[in-house]
Amino acid sequence: MASSSTEVRPQLRLDDAAIDWRPLRGYDGLSMWVLGVNDARQQVDIFFRFAPGVRCPAHRHLGPTDTLVVEGEHRTWALGEDGWYLEQVRPVGFFGSNEGDHLHSEQGGPQGAIIHLSMVAVGGVIWEIFDDDGQCIGEMTLDDFRKVAERHGSVQPLDVAN
Repeated sequence: MASSSTEVRPQLRLDDAAIDWRPLRGYDGLSMWVLGVNDARQQVDIFFRFAPGVRCPAHRHLGPTDTLVVEGEHRTWALGEDGWYLEQVRPVGFFGSNEGDHLHSEQGGPQGAIIHLSMVAVGGVIWEIFDDDGQCIGEMTLDDFRKVAERHGSVQPLDVAN
């Protein structure tokens, strides 16, 4: 059913001005806000914000990941035989999923981007970080995200026992 131009829209919409974005140390123009950590599901949900044109380091999500573009334009880069190439340009409202083991890089469009990521860990690891030579140089785990959430006052990790 098509929406009507007279449809009433909520006055309260996503406004990230109240979010205390946490910069990713060592990566200017990249920041995140941990929405929740669910140990029972081995899942982390975050908002990730890209400044205009800023690209994150190469990384690999180990488990299934869902992405929703909340604001701006989100670009993904893939590694081919001749180096990195622009794989996809994702407009606001884009929703996509992958089953993991996905090496890529991401970038904010001309006005930046805010995306929601829902990520599942494998062996406690959410993603691995790679250098320009394709060598794994680090990882982010469920515990890392939990510590960020607790330290910065994000939504507290879900306790399914209570």
